[in-house]
Amino acid sequence: MHYFDPKNWKRSRHFEFFRKFRNPHFNICTNVDISSVYKFSRENKISISALILFAVTRACNDVEEFRYRIKGKRIKVIDIVHPGITVLSDNDVYSNCIVTFKEPFYEFLREYISSVNNAKKNIIVGEGQKSRDDLIYISALPWISFTSVTNPMTGNPADSVPRIIWGKQFRREGKILMPFSVQVNHCLMDGVHVAKFYFKLEENLKNPSAFFKLS
Repeated sequence: MHYFDPKNWKRSRHFEFFRKFRNPHFNICTNVDISSVYKFSRENKISISALILFAVTRACNDVEEFRYRIKGKRIKVIDIVHPGITVLSDNDVYSNCIVTFKEPFYEFLREYISSVNNAKKNIIVGEGQKSRDDLIYISALPWISFTSVTNPMTGNPADSVPRIIWGKQFRREGKILMPFSVQVNHCLMDGVHVAKFYFKLEENLKNPSAFFKLS
């Protein structure tokens, strides 16, 4: 973890421009090809949610701007970000859950299963997340193939935690596609950085047998 002064940053003028906005956040939705990882999930009897969550978090860590946080007049650079997810209990009430990001995948999978099982037994809403800068807020909406998403926000322009949502997969032209939504703070990044995230995600999902280490 370290800090830097945005005055010396190549995006200094963009940072100063967007920080005056009451709502400097923007959202980009697109469909991602999950054909290979879907097949990998079925063949290995592994939760598709766990696989996608790992791939998403890895992509967030690989794109440095997704690890930037606004702290007063400085920008904090997080070393490693972890997924703060929502988990649905048996009575259709969700719970917040933090999964420690670990590599390789089989270590993350153990952490994921343990954290999710605990979250289903103990409903938590927001506790522990607001005090942490090292999270990516991630949700799944597996019942709907959406084309647009709006996230609830506190109204704080300095809120710089990215929000990522994925929805129900669908088939098109022989491929299995899944809608994704990525919301970020324009003070810290532009569309090109969100595109880099999507490129990384697609790369992670393209060859699952190489990317997801099972032992």
